[in-house]
This record gives sequence, C-alpha cells and structure tokens, in this order.
Amino acid sequence: MNTDDTPAVPHVAIVDDDAFFRRALERVFSSAGFRVESFGDAEGFLSGYIPKPDACIILDLRMPFIGGLEIQQRLKDRHIDVPVIIYTGNADVPVTVAAMQAGAFAVLEKPLSSELLIMQTRSAIASSKERRAKREQAMHARARLGLLTEREREAAKHLADGLSAPRIGEVLGISPRTVEAHRVNVFRKLEVKSAAELARLIVLAELGET
Repeated sequence: MNTDDTPAVPHVAIVDDDAFFRRALERVFSSAGFRVESFGDAEGFLSGYIPKPDACIILDLRMPFIGGLEIQQRLKDRHIDVPVIIYTGNADVPVTVAAMQAGAFAVLEKPLSSELLIMQTRSAIASSKERRAKREQAMHARARLGLLTEREREAAKHLADGLSAPRIGEVLGISPRTVEAHRVNVFRKLEVKSAAELARLIVLAELGET
C-alpha cells in the first residue's frame, strides 16, 4: 500500500500459448509502464498467479485444454476479484455474450490495437478500484449501523426518511420522547449530526447489499 501520493504501478498478467504474440504484448504493456507477468498456459497461470491490487488479467480465448472462458470461471470460483479482458481471433456474439455475462470487462478481437488494449486495461483497473472503494464504504457503513439496537435501527430509517418524532412514535407505537431518546443515541453512536448524514450512511449500507 502506498504511503504517499505516488500513483500505484499497474500490473497485468497475460495468458497466451502463442509465445510470439505473448512477447509482443509484454513489450506493449512494459512500454506503457505496466509491470508484466506472462504465462504460456492456463495451468501455469492458475497455479502461479498471485492477485495484486491495480491489476488486470489478459486472456486468450482459445488455448489447448483450458481456454479463456474456463480460466475466467475458475477465477470467479476462487473469489479472485481482478478484472479480465479476453481477446480472440473470432469474437462472435455468443462468445462475447458468455464472456461478458461471466464478468469480463471487455472482449477484444485480433488483430489488437495496442492503444485500444492499453486504454481498456487502464479502464478495467480504474473501474475495479472504484468498485472496491464503494464496497469498502458499504462495509464500513454496515459496521457502523451494526452498533445500533434493533429499535434504534427502526427509528434511524424513519429519521432518515424525514419523519417527525410524533409520526415515528405513531409508526413504532412509542412516545415522541422515546423517539427523541433514540435519535440522540443514533446520532451519538453513528457520529452524525443531521438526518441527511444519517440518510447517506443508510444508503451506502443498502447499496452494499445489492
């Protein structure tokens, strides 16, 4: 993890049984400032790859024994959350749909444009970072809401919706004074100062559950 403002160096892993094409991609990515590791077959990749932050995996669709789609599924089964780009000499519609449904960031067709490949790879890494940041924010929000009692959580949702203490009291079958006591506890435990802040926290937590 960086301790300063220096941008992280992006990583890319290339999996292709064609040594000539694989080395060409290595040069393309190295010239663009990536740290590159490459594998000549799926078995070597699946046994040797260690997930890294700010990374992307580039897969050839068709390789002997285990192709790009199966590698992608095995990564998913192992809960490896690194964006995948698949390339192929024949990106027909069924293959493209299958890859995208399985979570590929993009499916590109040979011959590859170096500029397009680099652009898509950077976009994949940026999208993955944004998704992870949102997931971490949601986890943090849920952890904070977990500090509340069940009745405090009920009151918090109504407070976030802008209901008045008397109205919340009617809904929950408690007195407005008790609602106010819950409000004080909710704001103190969650360290928020307004219903708007509370609403943002609840939305964050709920987004993480979708």
